[in-house]
Amino acid sequence: MAKVQIIPPDSYPQMVSKADASRISRALRSPETLLQGNRVVEDASQGLRRSVCDYVRALEAAAGDHKKTYEKAHEIRGLAETAGLAAAGRIADGLCGYFDEMDQLDAAPDPEVIAVHVSAIARAAFAEDEAIRMGDVVAMELAVLVDLKLSEARGD
Repeated sequence: MAKVQIIPPDSYPQMVSKADASRISRALRSPETLLQGNRVVEDASQGLRRSVCDYVRALEAAAGDHKKTYEKAHEIRGLAETAGLAAAGRIADGLCGYFDEMDQLDAAPDPEVIAVHVSAIARAAFAEDEAIRMGDVVAMELAVLVDLKLSEARGD
């Protein structure tokens, strides 16, 4: 086996000079750059929101297929917050966590727990009113349900 060699960071060639690095850093922190970046994210969020809604429809259509349900929930979990659908993302994260834990316990997920999560994700994603989409309470209550079901599966 080859011996590991540690190369000091200063030995790597620098991409820019220290002066240029300082100038670039200041430019990236400027109010204009931040405003432009926020505008780009806002423009992209509408397309992302449509993508999340497409994933939600696919999630609803995957009823009964745990593998597809997990895959779609995983996609929603990854995109929802960036799309401005944080509650849908949190609920999808809870569903993914439930699937992961049940898999570790080698137990079958409860279809009712899945259905409640899918319904909550859909409501959070398709709600027009931001106040309705804010599903912190729903996410917390679903986490309590998941904990109860996991305790049952573990035999606690």
